[in-house]
This record gives sequence, structure tokens and C-alpha cells, in this order.
Amino acid sequence: MDTFDMKPEILFVSTYSPRKCGIATFTADLTKELTHLLKHEFEISICALDKRANTELYAAPVTMVMDGCRLNSCIAGAEAINQNPAVKMVCVEHEFGLFGGNMGEYVLAFLSLLSKPFIIRFHTVLPHPDSERLKLVRSICLLADKVIIMTQHSHKLLVEDYDIEPEKLLIIPHGTHPIPPANRVELRNRFNLQNRKILTTFGLLSPNKGIELGIKAMVKIAAEFPEAVYVILGNTHPNLVETEGETYRESLQRLIEENNLTQNVKLVNEFIPTDQLLKYLALTDIYLFTSKDPNQAMSGTFMYAMSAGCAIISNAFVLANEMLDEDTGVIIQSGDENALADNAINLLRNEAQRQEMGKKAFMRTRNTLWGTVARKHAMLFYELMRKQSPTYNNIVAL
Repeated sequence: MDTFDMKPEILFVSTYSPRKCGIATFTADLTKELTHLLKHEFEISICALDKRANTELYAAPVTMVMDGCRLNSCIAGAEAINQNPAVKMVCVEHEFGLFGGNMGEYVLAFLSLLSKPFIIRFHTVLPHPDSERLKLVRSICLLADKVIIMTQHSHKLLVEDYDIEPEKLLIIPHGTHPIPPANRVELRNRFNLQNRKILTTFGLLSPNKGIELGIKAMVKIAAEFPEAVYVILGNTHPNLVETEGETYRESLQRLIEENNLTQNVKLVNEFIPTDQLLKYLALTDIYLFTSKDPNQAMSGTFMYAMSAGCAIISNAFVLANEMLDEDTGVIIQSGDENALADNAINLLRNEAQRQEMGKKAFMRTRNTLWGTVARKHAMLFYELMRKQSPTYNNIVAL
């Protein structure tokens, strides 16, 4: 095909399916929506962050694989992108652990060699940076055409703690799915959860998720509501399986058995596809978020639970503090199993209050549907591309 006939390409650099992680799911959801939205103007493709040995595991829209943990792969990846005339813009999904070197500094080798305009999204922004982190994040921001963050809090940190120009930053929230109308009775039958009060947590399991807190709280909850069941959905985090196998999951199972909770807590060892997940959320009476990290900037699982209209009880962390108030959920201090149990019992006793809380959480997330989030990205692409080339002045913004 002649270069001039090529559809311009927007390349996302990210983890991607079949790799199991939150950023891979995020990128799949966003690029699926963008592919539909921009199908007449752009190709959306993926540079998957993974070991090069895993290249054969990937299929379209993945067009290349780069190992962010190997410096020579980062350099070769940048050179390959530079040599591809179709790629007009690069979007990098950033998490410190996705790249090698001290604090993931290999990302700088990749970004500094890129000759294409690029946007970077910080999935984590940490407060009080030491001099090395400050230098790394500032260097990334100086190189980028635009830096996307997902919360007001991350914006504030970048401006105040990292001294980044506000004009360089753009807040686009984490996307959420429209929840299809569900026949709860039929779903309860299908999942064998008839006449149960359902609490859920989902995501990849690791000790920092604090699942023990929810299990211990179930002792008190089940004493009051013997029909209550806490459904914990998700595989053990692959990094944890590599280092210690299923030791963590087995310790959770022992905790369940020691507290006589085998009828009240279910560990579901599966990576749940999104459509199935939305069905579980449609059944959920209370969503529990027990992660221990108060600086966690974003959680897709938390946003999905809000957008599904679940009442939420959450440990205090950045996103909960920004998204929840007394009308949309309950925030407890990290590690307080009695507070978790007491608030859950109160919500299970008060059906009207619980439903009202879920409705308000649902309303709070209406500006985060993936279609809306994709449009905000498309408008940014057009704005940046107009600066690069007058060709794009004729494209009508969405």
C-alpha cells in the first residue's frame, strides 16, 4: 500500500490481553471504544509490554511487543516506532513497575528516543517524591506532549509536589461500562446465590489487597445475617504465583475454615471476563474495597462497582476520598474489621438506605462511561495532531 493511502495510526504502549492486569483491561476497554469511534479516520494498534519470548501469544490489534524491563528492547522499540510512517501518535500507559531500571527509569530511554508526538497517562502518582522520583517524573512530563491523569488528586500532586505546568496536564477519568438491565432472580439462580445477601470484592489477589479484613469482618456479619455470602473473585496476582505459588490463596482458605465461614465466604479462583463481572456486580448488595495502600490513585474495580450502583464500604484511599461522601458510600480507616462489619450490618438492615446509596454512586459516575472517555481522548488526539500538521484541520472534532 502506498504510504499516502495508509490510515494514520495511534499506537498504545501498554500491557494487553492475554496478560492479566488492570492496565491491560483498561487499555482493552479504551481501545475497543476508540476503534469504534475513530474507525473512519484512524487505526488503533497496541505495542504490548511483555517479554519478547511471549510475542506469539498476541494477535491483532497488537502489532509489536516490547520488553519494558530490558533497556535494549526499549531502544529497539522506539526505533521501530520511529521507522513506521503510519504511526502519527503514541499513547503510553505508565506504571512504575512496567519498566526496568531504578523506579522504571528505562521508560526515559524509550521516550527520549521517540520522534513521534506522545501522550502519557500516569496510573499512579505518589506524594512526597524523593529527588530521584521527582527528576524521573519531571523528565517524563517535559518530554510528553500531554500528561493524562484520572483524578483531581493526581493533578494536584503533579502541580504542587512535582512542579508540573497545569497546561501540560489533562484529567480524563477511568472509564466505566454501562450495566445492562439484569434479571436478578435469574442471575441468582444461575450463580446458585438464591436468598443470599451478597458482598463482593474482585481483582487479582495479593497481600496488599487486604482480603483478610473482609473475611474477619464476615464473622460478625454472618452472626447477624447467616444468609450473607462474601464472594471474592479473581486469580492470585501472576507475580505472586511466580515467587510463591498459591501460598497466599491457601492462607485465605485456612482463615475461612478456622472461622467456620465455608458457607459465608467463597474464593472464586478465576480471572473474570468483564461481561461476567458486570453480572456479579448486578447481584451485589455491598462492594468491599479493602486495599491497604492509602496512596493508590486509581482502581478500575472500584469505579466499576460505583457505576454498577453498588453500595460501597472502602478503606480510606485517594480515589475513595475523591469519589465517596456520606451519600455515595462509606469510608473506614484501614484495617478496622469492626467498622467494616458494623457498617455492612447497618446497610444490610436498611434496604432503602443501601439502595439510595447505590443509586447516588451510579449517578456520580455517569460522566465516566467508556463512550464519553473515548470522545475526550479523540478530541485530544485531534488537538495535538492539528499542531503537528494542517491536514487534520479539516477533521471535525467529535
